[in-house]
Amino acid sequence: MKPKILLWSVVSVLTVGVAVAAWARPGDAVAFPAVGEPQIIHLDDGTKLTLLGATYGSHHMAPGYEKLRTANWIYTAPNTTVVWIEEEPGNQPIYELLVSDRANTGCVNIEARQRSFVKPGVSLQSFVLSAFPRWDKEMILRVKPYVGVASKEQFVMTNPVPATVTNWTPLPLPQTQSDGDLEVTLTKLTTGEPVPYWQGGKPAPTNELANQCVRLDFDVLQNGQVATNWNPWPVVTSDGLGNSVDGLIRPYPPNGIFPRLPTYQHDGYYYQPGLWPDEPAWKVRLEFSRTSGFSADEVWSVTNIPVVPGSQQEVDADWLAEMSTTNSVFAETTIAGIHLKLFRGLQYSANSDGQKHITVLVKAEPWPSKKRIELTVVKATDEQNRKLDFFWGGTTINYPFEPTWIHDAKSLNLTIAVQKLRFVEFTVKPAKH
Repeated sequence: MKPKILLWSVVSVLTVGVAVAAWARPGDAVAFPAVGEPQIIHLDDGTKLTLLGATYGSHHMAPGYEKLRTANWIYTAPNTTVVWIEEEPGNQPIYELLVSDRANTGCVNIEARQRSFVKPGVSLQSFVLSAFPRWDKEMILRVKPYVGVASKEQFVMTNPVPATVTNWTPLPLPQTQSDGDLEVTLTKLTTGEPVPYWQGGKPAPTNELANQCVRLDFDVLQNGQVATNWNPWPVVTSDGLGNSVDGLIRPYPPNGIFPRLPTYQHDGYYYQPGLWPDEPAWKVRLEFSRTSGFSADEVWSVTNIPVVPGSQQEVDADWLAEMSTTNSVFAETTIAGIHLKLFRGLQYSANSDGQKHITVLVKAEPWPSKKRIELTVVKATDEQNRKLDFFWGGTTINYPFEPTWIHDAKSLNLTIAVQKLRFVEFTVKPAKH
């Protein structure tokens, strides 16, 4: 980190703050329109993208579109930076923003927060920057479609935000942290690792920062014994500058084989994105949940759940109505202070793939994660006792269970575990691959 750049950043923002104080209302974000000639890039599909600028605060409106107040409002936490990009034509696939430092040592990917169609053929996309190179005078912005490669063209944007540094002291590895009777020992954390999977089972090109991962190696003990039934999934990486990014861990246990690529072996645990590898310290917070070993008072089994024909629209309506009025409750219980209501199964053709899906919705109150609790499907079968593969996810109050390969099930049997999550956090100096 360079002190002279940090000082420049602070002075720059203070100067601009004086200029806008006369018209900015409390809570309104300060606008930093693009300076000079409009920055424009073109994607391979012909899409034209124009950088409008950034806003800083908690109540944001796109620079140049302030009069369209109903189309482009965004509310965020205080002291948040939002980047605004104009898109023509305005009906292209959604993409993510890749944010890099000038030296190109690392990047983070930011998903679009909101997309607004502001006039025929034109839309706005907004990106809330949870992490960016706050120490740098400028940052590099590129876009990447969710399916495809990152653009070669880029935007260069002046950093509008002062960086307040909190000095964190990294601890040496191996490093052990615990939550209750669970102990996790981090033995390795490296950046710049290649993505351990790619099309055709080959490693991804490593010269693209967006293809690089953070690798973790760790050991887990419970009550002093080796535990193999605890897995991490969500991970939060933060630094002393106020950056924080969420990621999901992809496990590749030693000598394991990636199930969809049986010819490609790898080991370790990987996630994206990390932060910038030259920083003195990261905090890496891991969330662990069990895959087995549940006690009787943590498990809820429900049998003969009816499955009825329906449509994607009915599934969407169930979500919007929060299952409060459209369907009757099939079963309900309370475990660990979480009240669960389970509704009938619905079979439909999914818009995403055209295949037959079965969805069972479970309403959980209060939101389990507020109590550091997670719902886990332990077992699922149909009326012929055939095992079902499934996806398990959820929103703030609803949790869908979605087996996808059984098309002719007439009823379902579910065993759901209500488990307490465990969290450990490490303060570590990232090593380079």
